Amino acid sequence: MEIKCFNCGKSFDFKGGMAHFKRAKHHYCSRACQNVIHGLASKKNGKQDKRYRIWCNIKKRAKKNGMIFNLSVYDIPEIPDVCPILGIKIKANEFSSPLDSSPSLDRINFALGYIAGNIRIISNRANRLRQNGTIEEWKLLIKDAENIQNKNSK
Repeated sequence: MEIKCFNCGKSFDFKGGMAHFKRAKHHYCSRACQNVIHGLASKKNGKQDKRYRIWCNIKKRAKKNGMIFNLSVYDIPEIPDVCPILGIKIKANEFSSPLDSSPSLDRINFALGYIAGNIRIISNRANRLRQNGTIEEWKLLIKDAENIQNKNSK
């Protein structure tokens, strides 16, 4: 049976049998192609590649929310040392819940979904601030913060 490799798109003759074909979601032309994707999934020194974990999570979130998703693992940018918005050091949390300094994938334009060129890695705190506020709401927040600071400085 002639099928396409999930990784490289090359056509190859699948010899795994119909039972295996129906059971597996993805088929690869070689071990090398299979390891390209799954090499990132492996846990080296007990830790999985952070970009792979981010990719898995956003893929699941996009499917659940019916959003556009056409990213590969390699479209996920490298995690920067410092948040480009807040300037705080980005450091992954070793526990389950994210910290303010944890890396978070940000969609630059919310309407476009998860597509290449529309994503970046920022801190979790910056992403929560950006999440769904409008510029007018952010201006009101700034005005309120200035009022509170002025009252406290007197």
